[in-house]
Amino acid sequence: MARILSALVLIPVAILTVIYAPPVLFLTGIGLIGTACLYEYFGLMRAMGIHVQPLFGHLVFWVLLLAFRQGRFPSVALFALVLIAAFLSALWRRRTVRERALALMAEVLGIFYFVLFLLPAIPIRYDFGASIGMQWTLLLLVVVWAGDTFALLAGKAFGKHLLASVLSPKKTYEGAVAGLLGGAAVAVAARYLFLPDLPVRHVIILSFLLGIFGQLGDLAESLLKRAAEIKDSSHLIPGHGGALDRMDSLLFAIPVLYFYLLQLY
Repeated sequence: MARILSALVLIPVAILTVIYAPPVLFLTGIGLIGTACLYEYFGLMRAMGIHVQPLFGHLVFWVLLLAFRQGRFPSVALFALVLIAAFLSALWRRRTVRERALALMAEVLGIFYFVLFLLPAIPIRYDFGASIGMQWTLLLLVVVWAGDTFALLAGKAFGKHLLASVLSPKKTYEGAVAGLLGGAAVAVAARYLFLPDLPVRHVIILSFLLGIFGQLGDLAESLLKRAAEIKDSSHLIPGHGGALDRMDSLLFAIPVLYFYLLQLY
């Protein structure tokens, strides 16, 4: 029941934000989601025994998010400056050299993980035209949400063959296939019902691509959680776990959609 109630609240909020939010508010929302995910990620790192510095990570996350969106600085220069700052931060900490090095690597991975995977959601929504961007963003949500739901239901009902037993002991091949097919079916239905400007052929292709990478994103987060020996990244969302648990599939799907749209348009 908690899972259903949370979904009934969060899904309309997400959809209304995609449809009506101006660019500044949308970017702020992406930043807040990234902040929540990064907070939980640092919790996983600490559970692994890595002494990360969350303040440094959150600060650099926001600096990069804003700097990349403004587009005033070359990406290479920004990446180089972040790495220099990360090394300098690690040099002066009161930890063993090994602990500093591990923290350095964990922090850089977390910063890039959420900046690079969340940032493309903004140009997807606004850079290809207001209406078409809104429709592609809604398709992204539809495919990932429907795929997760079909995979969960089919896995519980028919799942017998484990997909990745070490990383996620409950995921099955049957659930994965059902998630891909269910996501594609709902995507095509959504296209005819309320996404009329999207080419059907590309909707079908993208539904499978986003479904595949969404499942890979889920497994990627499972890798971190199993290493930390934690079931959920947090208990922020009743019945769903943490922000990272809800965003893991989207994190891999967002840049894939953006790359595809760059080739399409």
